[in-house]
Amino acid sequence: MKKRVVGYDIIKCIAMFFVVMLHYSFYTKFYSDGLAGTAITVLCVVCVPLFFAVNGALLLPRDMNTVKHYRKTLNIIIVVTIWRLLAATFFTLVDGSHPVTLKNLAIFLLGGGFGDYPTGYFWFMNALIAVYLVLPVMKMAFDAEQKIAFHALLTVLAAFTVGKDSLKLVLQMAGTTTNHDFASIINPLGEFYIFGSYGYVLLYVLVGGVIGRYLKQTREESTDGNALHFLSRISPGKACVGIAICYTLTLLIQRYQHATHGTNLTVDNGYWLLPTFIATVLILLTLGQADIQGTGAKFFQIVGMNTFGVYMLHLAGLVLLSRLQSLSWFEFMGTMNSIAVTMLNTLLCVCVFAACLATSALLRNIPYIGRLFTL
Repeated sequence: MKKRVVGYDIIKCIAMFFVVMLHYSFYTKFYSDGLAGTAITVLCVVCVPLFFAVNGALLLPRDMNTVKHYRKTLNIIIVVTIWRLLAATFFTLVDGSHPVTLKNLAIFLLGGGFGDYPTGYFWFMNALIAVYLVLPVMKMAFDAEQKIAFHALLTVLAAFTVGKDSLKLVLQMAGTTTNHDFASIINPLGEFYIFGSYGYVLLYVLVGGVIGRYLKQTREESTDGNALHFLSRISPGKACVGIAICYTLTLLIQRYQHATHGTNLTVDNGYWLLPTFIATVLILLTLGQADIQGTGAKFFQIVGMNTFGVYMLHLAGLVLLSRLQSLSWFEFMGTMNSIAVTMLNTLLCVCVFAACLATSALLRNIPYIGRLFTL
């Protein structure tokens, strides 16, 4: 067993709660789409970037055995396929609100959706598997003494995701002001991008690996030759200020998109806009160096070990909660003001998160069944 980095467990805990909170706003009743509710969901925009960045920080700085890596990848595919079958069973027998066919099941097992049921959350596992399939190649570029190819890869990924869509947003704002369509000018650039819709995921994995290598060298007090030594000048206080600024900018972007495109709660392309990218780097850099002991460290370790289980269970929990909210004794939530109902929804989300965490922690200790809760 490799020694766990408590800072990474803290990040995984935060990211997992943000995932549950974001999906809570979509799949339950009475969530406010006003400013209070939106302020919470915008806070969650870093959830996916953080998960992939932490994966990169954990995997890339370590030695990699390619054969073992692909065995692990195959194990992930098998485990996720079993979870798809369990999810299909749950939605068919417990929910039962939409008709499905064997064709729907086949599409679902191959990575698509399951009819009209809310199974979109499996996209994360699709993206993770896609990254794992090419990770040994990325690892070769990451470890190479000559960094030209690796830096070129980072540049291409960043330019066509963070760069292009952040520029597109600026052009959209300029177009709104002048009543001209400037944003469509850069649409053809996508023709030169080979990585598809998961390119930003790969970017976060690689950037996470770069930050993870720096943090590992920091822990080993061997950063003299590291080109990122300037990061030591970013104190936790400065990082917190930077994160707050990025959050404010993201919230303003959401309000702009709401006013011009009717976007509610979410941020279009929010996972890879520049403020999200910077916030993700700052959070990984700051919390990755956290060093706490005792009960706190144990708690975050338990959560960090069970994030996969929580992820696989949380939507079933939200569906069940939504069913409960249809009962008459939840009707009072429909009469609450935006701030009050947002606070109550956050508390209910904590309860769903805690229930999924407890279930995962319990079941992972049962022989055979426990394999479904570990990757």
